[in-house]
Amino acid sequence: MNNEIINEFSDEYIKLIKNEFSKNNKLKITNFLNNEFAEKIFKHAFLEKNWILATGIDKMKYEKKDSNENDKINQLQIKNVNKAFGKNSFAYIFYRSMNNQNMSFIEFSIRKTLNSEVFINFLNNITGLQLTKLNTLFLSKYKSGNFLSPHSDRGNGTLAFVINLTKFWKPQYGGNLCFMNEDRTHIIETIVPEFNSFFIFHVPEEKGIPHFVSHIAPNIEHSRFAITGWFA
Repeated sequence: MNNEIINEFSDEYIKLIKNEFSKNNKLKITNFLNNEFAEKIFKHAFLEKNWILATGIDKMKYEKKDSNENDKINQLQIKNVNKAFGKNSFAYIFYRSMNNQNMSFIEFSIRKTLNSEVFINFLNNITGLQLTKLNTLFLSKYKSGNFLSPHSDRGNGTLAFVINLTKFWKPQYGGNLCFMNEDRTHIIETIVPEFNSFFIFHVPEEKGIPHFVSHIAPNIEHSRFAITGWFA
C-alpha cells in the first residue's frame, strides 16, 4: 500500500492479520502510522483547544463547547450523566473534535487517506467485507471520570475502528475497550490503549457487538486520545 501516512506491510504480515480477523472478527495492527505522522497527530490532539464536551443519557445527546463560559452548565450535565450511569442507563462522557469545521491539515490528511480507494481495498482484502466508504471519524479525549457505557454500535457502520494515540498509558488507568458476551453479563476481551495501534472490529448489522470504554480512574494526569469511526 503506497501511502505517505500509513506504514507498508509485508505480504506475510497481511496473510497473518487476515487469518486473525477471520478467526475473531477483530484485529489490532501495531505501528500502523509512520512514526512522524503519529507524533504529529498526538501533538495535534495534545494541543487541541476546540474540544466539545460530548455526553448522553439513553437517546438524549448533549454537546457543548468545553470553555469557561460553559463550565457551570457542563459540570451540571456531567453530574446528571454520572447519576444516570448509576441507574443503569446508557450514558457517556468524553470530549470530541475533528468534525469537519475549520478542518486542519492533519484532519484533512487522515480523512483523505482512510477514505481512499487504496485503503478501503486494503481493509476489504483483510476483512473480506465489501466496504465502500468511511462513514464517520472523530478525535476523542477521555480524562479522569470519562467513560462510554455498554452499547452495540448497531447502525453506525459495518467495520468500527480505533486509532490509538495514547502515550504513557497503563491498564489500571482505565479507558480500556471491553467486549462483552451477548447478555452483557461478562467481559470476554479487553483492549488496552497502545500508541499508534489500529484496532478494527466487525459490527454485525442485525445486532451489533456489545462493548464499552471503562471509566478513567481519578487523578490520572494523562488523557486517552483516539481517532474513532466506522466504515460502511
